[in-house]
Amino acid sequence: MNKKKILILGSGFGGTYTLRHMIRSLKRNENPDITMISDTNFALFSPLLHEAAMGSIEPRHIAYPIRKLQGRSRFNFVQASVDKIDLGGRKVITTRGTFDYDYLVPALGSFPDMSTLKHREKFVFTLKTLLDAILIRNHIIDVFERASMEKDQKRQQELLTFVVAGGGYTGVQLVAELRDFVRVSLVKFYRSINPKNIRIMLVEASNKIMSELNPKLGAYSMKHLMNTGVEVRLNSRVTSSMENHIELNEEEIVPANTLLWVAGGIINPRIAEMDIDTDSIGRVFVDNNLEVNGFPGVYGVGDCANFENPKTHQPMPPRAHTAVRQAKIVAHNILADIRGKSKKPYHYSQDAEIVSLGSSKAIFRYHGLRLYGLPARLLWLSAYSTLTPGRYNRMRIIGDWVWSKIFGRDITYLPMPEQK
Repeated sequence: MNKKKILILGSGFGGTYTLRHMIRSLKRNENPDITMISDTNFALFSPLLHEAAMGSIEPRHIAYPIRKLQGRSRFNFVQASVDKIDLGGRKVITTRGTFDYDYLVPALGSFPDMSTLKHREKFVFTLKTLLDAILIRNHIIDVFERASMEKDQKRQQELLTFVVAGGGYTGVQLVAELRDFVRVSLVKFYRSINPKNIRIMLVEASNKIMSELNPKLGAYSMKHLMNTGVEVRLNSRVTSSMENHIELNEEEIVPANTLLWVAGGIINPRIAEMDIDTDSIGRVFVDNNLEVNGFPGVYGVGDCANFENPKTHQPMPPRAHTAVRQAKIVAHNILADIRGKSKKPYHYSQDAEIVSLGSSKAIFRYHGLRLYGLPARLLWLSAYSTLTPGRYNRMRIIGDWVWSKIFGRDITYLPMPEQK
């Protein structure tokens, strides 16, 4: 009997955890041809990107090499970019050749969507990659260096105004970490900077931050941000970014030199280009088994899948823990199909919620249990360090947290080619 060919595209949470669950579930006598294709040779632990960007964690420690995953002898890895996904021909064309498949998991993730931003200057940053995290930290440190030499107080305030666009989970965690970085860690090393000139703003288009969150947790988060000096603008959008200022709602001008954009995303174009029905941002529609409608053997997972929340009747928000749970179902269903057994449906659950609010606080809910502040932060640290692939990375991340708490955050400027 010919080996079944299983092709996983992307090394994000959806792709990596599909691979991990599949390898763990294989029996000794089972040997399907499993191949992962990704343009990066590591799994990026993206929930910690905001901490890497703000000097709490060394960026390399949240990247785990795919070839070091457990069970590496049972899968192949190809570092390549996907050029085209041919569902009709059941093949994928890449920069390293063409690959046939019997089962396909297109988990290529998403990109920041800045289509609503009329103008974009060089001080606009996104947070999706390791390079993004390094560039953000470099920029913030560079801003402080320039502000420390600025005699004009208005110009200093302009340099020290930081705007985060997007009040979802990522935006809230980012702005809370940013506040701790600039107001607690950085400012004490720049005696010529007036702390009153530092301004941090969170801009959210809807009428509340983290709209999917439990209302009590959301209210606590809002209060915490405001109490720590973060200016929250609800029902507002960043509509333009020009030199030395941004525009809100096409009318208000805010002098600023930094815009961190985490206001939504759009699916990888290779997914949107497939000859298949997709939603407005390119996600594929899947059934209860996470199989793409009309294409047996093709599964959607993570950011790329439009799976409806039965309570809100809206697509599930892109969260890391959702991709991990979906990946387990996808791995099971592919192997079940090969074995001739029944598949499992995916059941969306919001039993637990956890969000970091800086270096010492967080919010947590599990069913009716709610925790706030330091106890929730300790749970957050424990949960995310456990999810990190590889003991080496896990221990380095825990070490980074401990050392940054004792000795302070890393404030080293790392010159990059674009910033020289």
